[in-house]
Amino acid sequence: MTTVLSGTVVTPAEVIADGVVEVRGDRLGYVGPRPGWKGQPPDAVGLLVPGFVDIHCHGGGGHAVTSTDPAAIAAVAAHHLERGTTSMLASLVSAPPDTITAQVAAIADVVEAGGTPIVGSHLEGPWLSPARCGAHDPAALAEPDADAARTWLTAGRGTVRMVTIAPELPGTAAVSALLEAEGVIAAHGHSDADAATFAAALRARRTPLVTHLFNGMAPLHHRAPGAPGAALRELARGAATVELIADGVHLADETVGMVFDVAPRGHVLLVSDAMAAAGLPDGDFELGSLAVRVTDGVARIANGSIAGGTSHLADLVHRCVTVTGLDPVPVIAAASTTPASLLGLTDRGALATGLRADLVTLDDHWHVTRVMRGGAWVD
Repeated sequence: MTTVLSGTVVTPAEVIADGVVEVRGDRLGYVGPRPGWKGQPPDAVGLLVPGFVDIHCHGGGGHAVTSTDPAAIAAVAAHHLERGTTSMLASLVSAPPDTITAQVAAIADVVEAGGTPIVGSHLEGPWLSPARCGAHDPAALAEPDADAARTWLTAGRGTVRMVTIAPELPGTAAVSALLEAEGVIAAHGHSDADAATFAAALRARRTPLVTHLFNGMAPLHHRAPGAPGAALRELARGAATVELIADGVHLADETVGMVFDVAPRGHVLLVSDAMAAAGLPDGDFELGSLAVRVTDGVARIANGSIAGGTSHLADLVHRCVTVTGLDPVPVIAAASTTPASLLGLTDRGALATGLRADLVTLDDHWHVTRVMRGGAWVD
């Protein structure tokens, strides 16, 4: 079956004001200006962008991936798929080792069953700084441990894709090397490290990645640049990639704009950091073992720390373009192309001939109107 769509098309290189995207089966055919298209008349749909790829997502629609029930994990994926996220990692939080083992195994079941956007797991904890643990349970924190890492990798059956580690903790270097040898990204974040320590850790990584830059670390100070200063310097050199939670809550819009201005193309990722409350009204929820209250769309635990996001990746894209005023090309790259490349998902992440037909249609205000995954519209 062939579907042909027309509208403003955002590719990795440009915005095509009057473009055409052809879908042949589950793949993209022609992608380019309308004058170059010689086939059937296209259906006008407004804006066309690739499906979003979220590497940092804890939940949504009242469900959390911190579960041992594959149905609950799949429900999170279905919630975000309807809102434009066609591939994602299921992000866990700090918990006792046996709990993490069971959760990783449940996520692996979902990945192996197929049919959802989830392509693997991300362990955000328990190897985090006690001083910068944010909404993670301090009682569940631990120092990096090779035996625990091997247990979780075994339980994940090849689906553990990323682990966040504070680089200043004892054992970080050895465990990061172990993870990298197994093809797992050792990201650095939730850290109280000084600038030299954080920079050295990034330079030691095969895939230097910073978990939600500025959040979960000391504020940037001109005499103590710390983790943010080190990350920005490595970013500007093209030697690191950073996550941004650009929802207007975790970061000011001006901060987001600054990072995009500093970063070379392909070194910024937008992440939702969404928790169970995403897509729901204010109320009481949980993040792992901690109680969370959402007020005016902001999730916090009892001590006031922000407890994840309540937005979807599409909301961040909307804000970056319409509020922050960023160029759509790098914004879409940060929400699709760059995270897909980071995870080695070479068959998706852009509107380009031959790639999997994952795409999102948007109205003129950058709101999602329809989602396609693998050539099939999401109902």
